[in-house]
Amino acid sequence: MNKLNQIERIKVKLRLAKNTDSFFEVFGASSHKYILSSPLNIKELNDFEEKYNIILPDSYKRFLSEIGNGGLEYKNSVVGNSGAGPDYGIFKLGHPFQFIVDTSLNYLEKEPFFNENTTEKEWNRINNELDDNISDEDYDAEVAKAYSGILNIGFSGCSGYLGIILNGKNKDRVVHTYDEIEYCPHFLREANFLDWYENWLDEVISGKSIKQTGFTNESEESCINRFLSDKEPYWKYVSLAYLRSFDKLNDTSIKTLYKAYKKEKDKNVKLYILNLLTKFDYDNIKEEIAKLARKKPIEFLRNIHLYNKEKSIDWLNEINKIKKLGNLELLEYIEYITDSDIKTIYNNNNRCISQE
Repeated sequence: MNKLNQIERIKVKLRLAKNTDSFFEVFGASSHKYILSSPLNIKELNDFEEKYNIILPDSYKRFLSEIGNGGLEYKNSVVGNSGAGPDYGIFKLGHPFQFIVDTSLNYLEKEPFFNENTTEKEWNRINNELDDNISDEDYDAEVAKAYSGILNIGFSGCSGYLGIILNGKNKDRVVHTYDEIEYCPHFLREANFLDWYENWLDEVISGKSIKQTGFTNESEESCINRFLSDKEPYWKYVSLAYLRSFDKLNDTSIKTLYKAYKKEKDKNVKLYILNLLTKFDYDNIKEEIAKLARKKPIEFLRNIHLYNKEKSIDWLNEINKIKKLGNLELLEYIEYITDSDIKTIYNNNNRCISQE
């Protein structure tokens, strides 16, 4: 994949991420569903820049013009028309929540007040100096000064947003912003928008972001009982996700999952149970995994990758059969994910042999 340029890599990784997080377990994914609408044309970008007297950062502009702009429409919502991206996704350009205060204050075109050297003490001084009786106009003017040169590009939940620096030496860097001025923004580690976006995709594809969901302080027995009592598929997923966070399950829980697997009518819940059994009772579920390989090859590849990638080499015959299908989506997943897992296993095995 390194032979591809970054734009092409991101396009491939978007498809891989969607196929890996097929249950939309990554935070915010159930909102944007890894969907991006058509890119903007150059005139639309130029019109936006001219309207607000700004020059958008190059990598952000390339994303909008070469990858996509906006996504699913949710009317009257802060996440309305956000396309695939970290947290609740990337705003469609011109979304009203992109603007921290009224654009007539011309804060977007100014040099940023906030930079990597801004301390929380310095930021708090802004809030501390605001009088309780300050007018709305004067308050907005102070916010405009504090957030000068920052355009919001996405919603993070609660009072948090994702912003991008428009001007100065930090131009193109992504920051966390807030709709309450008492909270100090902070920079994310990447040097530009596209690096930040690609790193997000990498974490989804690796399974890291997915495995971070579902942690609970409940006992194993409590999670099992909750799963059995749940009627709606969504809440069944939640209970099963909690079970996934355990290192192992006891025999009673595994037997309960087997019974549920045989009886379950909802295809997606049934698949989720199979995923868990792949992790916790692999040797006894291989026949069902083989059926999955024949009936739903993309889910089979995802199942092994996320829940027992160390056993990928057990399935070389099935993987080769899937390759012969000639399906581009399947070939892509195998080339960039499954084959990488297998290569890692071989390397680890050879390393162990050399150390003996």
